Amino acid sequence: MSKYGIVVTTFENSQQAQPVIDEIIRSRLEACVQEIRIKSHYTWKGESCHDDEILVLFKTRKELYAELENKLFELHPYETPEILLIDVEQGSAAYLAWIDEQTKKIE
Repeated sequence: MSKYGIVVTTFENSQQAQPVIDEIIRSRLEACVQEIRIKSHYTWKGESCHDDEILVLFKTRKELYAELENKLFELHPYETPEILLIDVEQGSAAYLAWIDEQTKKIE
């Protein structure tokens, strides 16, 4: 089992995402964050929705997931935010070592 993962969430826009991203960076719960503009289609409370959103990817170590998830629940403006952990099966050894260097050490 890999020790790395990508945590995925969405926001309405970059302005809404920025304070959450900044706090997670300050907490050293990720090595890199990426934002991607997307169009989401889903049903929410019986209504069909088609929204422009920002997909945010946090590259991290899986041992930091619980703390990262808690931080997202604490800060995220959505009532039920998407928070998914995608396992990273393999990756460049140099990049994975960089993730180790950039993220918080658990004592």
